[in-house]
Formats: sequence, C-alpha cells, structure tokens
Amino acid sequence: MCKRFSAYLKEKMAFKMLLLLLTLFVLTAGAEGKTVNPRKPSCGDMAKILACPLNLEPVCGTDGQTYGNECALCVQRQMSKADILISKEGECQVHLGDGGNVP
Repeated sequence: MCKRFSAYLKEKMAFKMLLLLLTLFVLTAGAEGKTVNPRKPSCGDMAKILACPLNLEPVCGTDGQTYGNECALCVQRQMSKADILISKEGECQVHLGDGGNVP
C-alpha cells in the first residue's frame, strides 16, 4: 500500500509540474520585446523645428516602422499628422515573408 501511495504522489506531483510549465509557456509565449500598452512619445520642441539629435536609440512605432530615436518618430508624427505611438523600445521585427516591419 505504501508503494502504491508513493507512486500516486509522484504522478500527482509530475502532473502539477507539467501544468505549471504549460502555464508558464503560455504566459511568456511571444512576449519578447513587446510593450503591453503603446506610449505617446515625448516630443518637446525638437519635433516642431524638425531637428533631432543623432543619437541611435531605436524605437518601434505603432505604424510598424523603426525610428532611429524617439525624436525621429516625433518628426514623422508632425509631418504625417498621424497618431504614431511607441509600441516598444528597440527595432521592429522584420518578417521576411512580407518584407515589412511589424511592432
């Protein structure tokens, strides 16, 4: 009886571990580099005069384009009058199938 109970406990523990690992996998799948809520860039005066510093700190816009820095995104917002937000810090991912960028 003791061996049977021990085997039952091992099976139960293995099931719980499998369930935990599956839950962690589902929660973290595809979460790399994503921002939950896109944020509005802080543009200040630089976007109004359409001049930006040359520092390279890429951001990914909600339009799927990678901008060299937050100011460059602000300039594009000003020129296109589009409400482009920052979807994540860093470059947008390039999908080779369609040749375009996506956030």
